[in-house]
Amino acid sequence: MDTNNDDHETNDRLDAQRDIIRQSLDAIVNDIGMAMRDVGLTFPLYITVRNSGDALVTIATSLDPSDEEWQHAREIVCRTLEERVGCGRLGGRELACAIANAGSINAADVTAD
Repeated sequence: MDTNNDDHETNDRLDAQRDIIRQSLDAIVNDIGMAMRDVGLTFPLYITVRNSGDALVTIATSLDPSDEEWQHAREIVCRTLEERVGCGRLGGRELACAIANAGSINAADVTAD
């Protein structure tokens, strides 16, 4: 089995899926936002499209929703991306995250001007 070829095919597939997400990012986040609001989730959700690795996107929020709320939001993101990209079931994993100098934070602190 040629693992280099398998790795190359996997990277090509992920890059193509990321391109689909980038081209439709505004529509995707709109769909996610509406689905979240439909179930009563109103916290902000930030999505960034990865450039490499085995993940398509990274999601974050500036608030601290309950584990149940976060799980529900993550499921909405995965389902929306699965439909848009036409891929199999997506999953997620936690990443370590911290913030420096965070006396308080608001959306202006984490969004581009």
